[in-house]
Amino acid sequence: MEELASLADLAEACYNDPHCMWAGQGLSAGGRIWVQGGAVAVSCPALSGQDRLVIRGPHDAAIELIRGVIPMVAGSYILVGDADLVTMVTAAVPGLAPRKQFGWMDTAIMPSNARSHRVRWLCAEEWSEVADLLGEAFPDSYARPAVPGVHRWAGIRDGSGPLVATAADAWSTPTVGFLAGVAVSESARGEGRGRDVCHFVLEDLLAVYGRASLMVHTWNTAAIRTYSGLGMSWRLLGSAWIGEPR
Repeated sequence: MEELASLADLAEACYNDPHCMWAGQGLSAGGRIWVQGGAVAVSCPALSGQDRLVIRGPHDAAIELIRGVIPMVAGSYILVGDADLVTMVTAAVPGLAPRKQFGWMDTAIMPSNARSHRVRWLCAEEWSEVADLLGEAFPDSYARPAVPGVHRWAGIRDGSGPLVATAADAWSTPTVGFLAGVAVSESARGEGRGRDVCHFVLEDLLAVYGRASLMVHTWNTAAIRTYSGLGMSWRLLGSAWIGEPR
């Protein structure tokens, strides 16, 4: 097992895999990167609401790598990677317990079609309204105003009235932008506001970082359909508890 010390080394080891590169931001915040036999493991604390250990690579090599890495990460971490890989690793390595699956979606292509609603970046004085909207429409969101790593919020207003849709640029890295905190007021749904606020943020993320990504619940078919319509591709991720489920 070898430990890597730079994002350039990570990019070479993981073939610039966007999920691994996204987790690589932890290198400047106490995270670490290990490789063995073509497998890569990347630890990152406090990344989108979780301490994450991202795994990638051939099944057998990944199993051996995780066996060596687990003693070096805290029990607060979860293991995350492609669903089939995580299933195999969890079954083979003591101390892991199955957790949920979810979707990773990303794109390097600008979304097509025009927006029908006016979207803009919100100023900090408007972030209290973002918090209120999230409380109403997405109370489980990891992205919230003033949370470390959450950089900017975009929004749509109902004319000169209240904020009715929002989305954030959060936990983005130099090569992978990340979209989070998408919320639309219940009274404003069904008219494309969610699509338009995501379209706006994706355009900006792609212009700045070259690739944009997000995570989504597998059951949220409406959101998955919206993101697919914006040109994002689907990847099923699995996760496992390290230590006791909590």
